[in-house]
Amino acid sequence: MLTRSVLKSYLLDMPRGHIFDLTYQLLAEMFPPGEPDVSSRAQLQVLAEECNCGVINNGPEGRFELTRR
Repeated sequence: MLTRSVLKSYLLDMPRGHIFDLTYQLLAEMFPPGEPDVSSRAQLQVLAEECNCGVINNGPEGRFELTRR
């Protein structure tokens, strides 16, 4: 199961430019209630910033793209 700590560890280990796709379903499991909740998105943004990642919401595909800077 993907937890916040596992995701954070994975993001910190990713090479620069690598993209991790986080589905809306996984977002909801880690940051309830999930998309489109503003608080869920804000919590994801904080985690991404801690890991030096950018976040793109890819709504048509139902996922967030976290890209290591």
